[in-house]
Amino acid sequence: MKAIISRVHSGNKIKRTSGERVFDAVNVFIMIIWAVSAIYPFWYILVMSFNTGADAAAGPIWFFPRVFTLENYAFVFQYDRLHSAFIVTSLRCIVGPVISVFVTMLAAFALSKRFLPGRKTVLFFFMLPMFIGGTIISNYVVIAKLGLLNNFLVYVLPGAFGFFSMIIMRTHIEDLPPELQESATIDGAGYVRIFLQIILPLCMPIIAAFSFFAVVGNWLDYYTNLIYVTNRSLSTLQYVLYEIINRAEANTLIDYTKTSGAAQRRLMSMANNTVPTPEVIKMTVMVVVTFPLLFVYPFFQKYFVKGMLTGAVKA
Repeated sequence: MKAIISRVHSGNKIKRTSGERVFDAVNVFIMIIWAVSAIYPFWYILVMSFNTGADAAAGPIWFFPRVFTLENYAFVFQYDRLHSAFIVTSLRCIVGPVISVFVTMLAAFALSKRFLPGRKTVLFFFMLPMFIGGTIISNYVVIAKLGLLNNFLVYVLPGAFGFFSMIIMRTHIEDLPPELQESATIDGAGYVRIFLQIILPLCMPIIAAFSFFAVVGNWLDYYTNLIYVTNRSLSTLQYVLYEIINRAEANTLIDYTKTSGAAQRRLMSMANNTVPTPEVIKMTVMVVVTFPLLFVYPFFQKYFVKGMLTGAVKA
């Protein structure tokens, strides 16, 4: 008791020992190292994207561009199909998550009813694809039979339902007080009204979390475009950026026959030391791909902990 009293200042603050100070200092040092190691790769990519290719090839760049330029971004953004690909990807990131979350929530709401006939059988068949997946050929045949080749719906329909997401949403719905649905049923509300006016509002945190996951998945996916879409007007941003990297490595970044006259004059008038190299083009493409998600993430961050944990643990 005397030891505790002796550690208290006149301001009712506990006096910290030298061991506690050392422990806090070590923790702060470790967190700083961890933060730098996590942030620096992004900073390095950003710095390289703003540096000229010839100067970047001359030696490593660590913290700031040695020769600042915006020509790397000019080369990437004047690619002939980049703007249409951005529109297609933006539509995909809007339509895809809406359909995915709505379909998954409908399935979760229905399967949360223990009196549903054949409930265990449906869960069993929903679970099978998690362990037994189709091959590329079988998936291609199914997509072709459904008429989704070179169709915008191929981006949103095949991935509209996720069993793992449905299980978490179903558990969250089951954790809600059953009296809410019972009282609504007594008042004459049907299942559609209960779902729209009670279940959806109470599931907004988990819906926001999975919506962000769906947006990220749709934004970063280029495999679907690579396998199922050959129509160039339906190309996604990731696939077009993939083409840009391939052309940069082959030293054929810009197809002069498909660029406008102003773009041709701009490219031909550039000095040789400002022409982007494949290395800086890769860094620029990574900035274009990654950084938009970094600006969107803070708006969804507050929903992650609550949204993921409320349906992950069964009380």
